[in-house]
Amino acid sequence: MKKILVAEDEQTLREGIAAAFRDRGWHVSEAPNGAKAIELLEQEVFDVLLVDDQMPEKRGIEVLKHCKMLNDRTAALVMTAYGTVESAVDAIRLGAHDYVLKPFNLDEIEIKVEKALEHRRLLSKIQAYDRDVVVPKFENIVGESSAMKDIFRTIEKVARSNATVLILGETGVGKELVAEALHRNSSRQERPFVKMNCAALHENLLESELFGHERGAFTGADRQRIGRFELAHEGTLFLDEIGNMSSSTQAKVLRVLQEREFERLGGTRTIKVDVRMVAATNRNLEEAIGRGEFREDLFYRLNVVTIKVPPLRERKEDIIPLAKHFIDKFSADLKKDVRGIDPGAVRMLKRHTWPGNIRELENSMERAVLMCENRFISQEDLNLAPAGQVGEEGSSPLNLRLPPTGIALDDLEKQAILEALRINNWVQKDAARFLGISSRVMNYKVSKYEIKNARWSKNKLVS
Repeated sequence: MKKILVAEDEQTLREGIAAAFRDRGWHVSEAPNGAKAIELLEQEVFDVLLVDDQMPEKRGIEVLKHCKMLNDRTAALVMTAYGTVESAVDAIRLGAHDYVLKPFNLDEIEIKVEKALEHRRLLSKIQAYDRDVVVPKFENIVGESSAMKDIFRTIEKVARSNATVLILGETGVGKELVAEALHRNSSRQERPFVKMNCAALHENLLESELFGHERGAFTGADRQRIGRFELAHEGTLFLDEIGNMSSSTQAKVLRVLQEREFERLGGTRTIKVDVRMVAATNRNLEEAIGRGEFREDLFYRLNVVTIKVPPLRERKEDIIPLAKHFIDKFSADLKKDVRGIDPGAVRMLKRHTWPGNIRELENSMERAVLMCENRFISQEDLNLAPAGQVGEEGSSPLNLRLPPTGIALDDLEKQAILEALRINNWVQKDAARFLGISSRVMNYKVSKYEIKNARWSKNKLVS
């Protein structure tokens, strides 16, 4: 049932309008003054507000402002005497759909109300189209799984804010593509998108890249350099592998997030910046905090919104759409007429565990397109373990080549654990999940085989 609020201080007119809409099956509320109209607007949502321009206590223009503040989708019409048309036009500028000159007949009111509702319906369709088709720009992100649809929805919700976003996920899952989608769907999309891999450079070079330096700041600094924060002014800065930053660099990044200012290395001038930061890591930052390797205050500044990108083995629905996407891409690049994947190759792709995630899949499909001599990629074109190595239900026995001289079972187990740790970036709980064992068992095995890694705190085993 449609709802209309009739706000009019002239009782006879108000009751006449109310009766006409009740006869048409509407739910009608009446307000004899502006204050009562605002009270009713705060209690329920109306499809239409019909408000008199001149009322005691609160004028119609004030009621209109309050209505649009509470629910912009309510269609509003202003009733006004001939001598106050100018104020009615002002009301339209504030969001009223139309105005009705007094005196009027009820048929005129009903026609204008129906036009206002039709206008609202068309506007809703346009907004839905913008939201679902025009605004989201995920050109390079392919995903049909529920996990990826959740990520798309999150991007749509947070992209137009200035909130800092932390993207989590294993190496190769597409964290940078998510960051780019956040930028392309933001109000900063026409401004720079600047990216930096924090694991690629030594601490001193990383600080110079981030904050820039003045001439003579250090040996070899023969000229001034503009850093990534300045380059990203009014845009987005994407810091990948932020978990690899030193504590001193972390402190400087925290200051930029809090104060929106910094100094170049070797400089004294404070530089103000307006930058939206998106960070990513494949590390467990909470565990890193416990080991004293990552600042807790920086973590909370980064972790305003978290987007976790699952590994490809946890969203197998995306494997074939991604594979087809890469086939189209590499077929065009290599000028080959490869049109798809044969059933045997499809089964092989689905059975593979993809430890390298989308990056591994992309490399595999590039090779497959290159090697393919037909229109459809076959198992022989894929450089993967043979079909049947991994069960459809997710079991994944290793394709082992044992030395002819034999090998001790403990040595074999140690190698399996080392490989699982390497694939999972030396995060023990992830390696344990990869092998299908508990974190407690993984801790025991690491201790048993005296496995060490520089990322783990000294003399301490961390799951």
